Amino acid sequence: MSPDPDPFAVFEDQLEALVASCQRPAERRIAYGNLREEVSENRSDGSVIKNAAIVYETPGGSTTQINVSYDTKSGIFSYLSDDLRETISSRDPREVLEMVMEHTRRIPEKRMAALRAQIDSWLAEGKTKREMFAEMNKLLQAEFLGGRISTDELKAGIQHIVRQHQKSRA
Repeated sequence: MSPDPDPFAVFEDQLEALVASCQRPAERRIAYGNLREEVSENRSDGSVIKNAAIVYETPGGSTTQINVSYDTKSGIFSYLSDDLRETISSRDPREVLEMVMEHTRRIPEKRMAALRAQIDSWLAEGKTKREMFAEMNKLLQAEFLGGRISTDELKAGIQHIVRQHQKSRA
């Protein structure tokens, strides 16, 4: 009988597959804010703490990071709750991966909310439709992949500009 697999190795393998699924094709990679992960280790007091950082950006370049720590001595995963008010602990790598998957599923929605907020800010600054369209074009062509917008985000952003501009004129 083989020993139980290392819980962090199970989590890491599934995390890599999740991130890879959000990286191709290029439009999907942009829609998921250039989602990526990095694993590191800290050794202190005779224990090893493994950390997985899951990182992505919203249009314009704001970065969001989810951190999952794993204490190899206790076998416990730790991460912050959605509201960032409490630390959640679990021994089950599937439970932790489910949290990451749920957060990942919401990335396109969070990116659209950030884009709409940016458009509303431009409107509040008094930018014309033409100026806002120019700003959208800059986001479409940004060098920084995670700060770039996809063609679907461009379409939705233009629709938001038109709606908001019409409301402001009424």
